Amino acid sequence: MKSLFYTMVFFIIIACSANKTVYWCGDHPCINKNEKKAYFKKTMIVEVKELKKESLKNSSEIEKIMQQAGLEEKTRIKKEKKSTKYAKLEKKQRKKEKKVLVKQIKLEEKQRKKEEKILAKQIKLEEKQRKKGKKVLAKQIKHDEKKVLKNEKKMAKKIIKIEDSAEKNTEVSSDFKKLVEKIINRNAFRPYPDINDIPSK
Repeated sequence: MKSLFYTMVFFIIIACSANKTVYWCGDHPCINKNEKKAYFKKTMIVEVKELKKESLKNSSEIEKIMQQAGLEEKTRIKKEKKSTKYAKLEKKQRKKEKKVLVKQIKLEEKQRKKEEKILAKQIKLEEKQRKKGKKVLAKQIKHDEKKVLKNEKKMAKKIIKIEDSAEKNTEVSSDFKKLVEKIINRNAFRPYPDINDIPSK
């Protein structure tokens, strides 16, 4: 009876034991839960297969496939890590370039504003200089006009003086001529003086 009892327990245990199930990721069994989750995220499908102890050949092939899948999964994980690393580096580089570009734009804007201020200042100075030049030119023109008027007045006075002196000269010369004629007429009948007659002291 004891043996019957043990055999019954043995059969119950074998019957109740769960069959071994494996999750398949495409054409190979999933290595671990991470690969299963990654495959599910990609395809939204995960196959479940029961492993039966049919033959050692099948199990060895499955082990080989599992090992191959494990290697592929490792390489895929490495590639993903590298790609994420490169993506982070690229993002960092882009941020850095953006900062440099923003800084350069700010510097150029600052330089442009500075140049505009200098140009505005120069325009104001040129305007001031032009106005000053106009004032100096107007002053010079007035001064020249005054000189011309003065010179014209002087010339007019000189002309008047020359005319007056010419009139006087003609008057003096006519008086002088009359005087000479009188002297000549008066002395015309007089005898010449004796030059040798020197009076004694």
